[in-house]
Amino acid sequence: MPKPNELTDSEREDARLALDAQAGSHAAFNRLMDKHQGTVLRFLMGHIRNSDDAHDVAQDTFVAVFKNLHRFDLGRPFLAWLFVIARNKARDHHRRRKTLNWVGLESERDDFVAEAPDPEATALSSGELSRAQDVIRKMPEGLRTPLLLSVVDDLPLAQIGEIMGVSEKAVEVRIYRARKLLKEHFST
Repeated sequence: MPKPNELTDSEREDARLALDAQAGSHAAFNRLMDKHQGTVLRFLMGHIRNSDDAHDVAQDTFVAVFKNLHRFDLGRPFLAWLFVIARNKARDHHRRRKTLNWVGLESERDDFVAEAPDPEATALSSGELSRAQDVIRKMPEGLRTPLLLSVVDDLPLAQIGEIMGVSEKAVEVRIYRARKLLKEHFST
């Protein structure tokens, strides 16, 4: 695993773009956004599960990144910093939703993507997929986040640890526990 000062080529490119964006280059910021928007959106869909809301939170994430570029440490991976901001924005979204529900300004609703699945996806054990999504959705955030970052976004344990502010070993344990929970639900 690379140490924080041993960035990969992609991370060095991100740092160069971030430096240019800090200097006022909108083109550099747009390249960073284009490069990472799909990854951020997939991450947020795993936490929010409503396509419109996930897109809104992704937009809020990139606005916060733009406003706080001066705080980015160029010696660290940009993607890790970006995921921390996205995770915080997802938490903010859930807090707002709970508050609005409690006050009665927003009705309870299912946070599922409204897009119709393709026929192949429907044919693939939709019952088990739905059950797995339900188990993942009910997991504590501390187990759900590392599982999704590892499985969906294929991030290394060290980078997930940096995003979550925990050690690589703690990430490994949390992923193990998340998978164990899934297995327990499917063995019954």
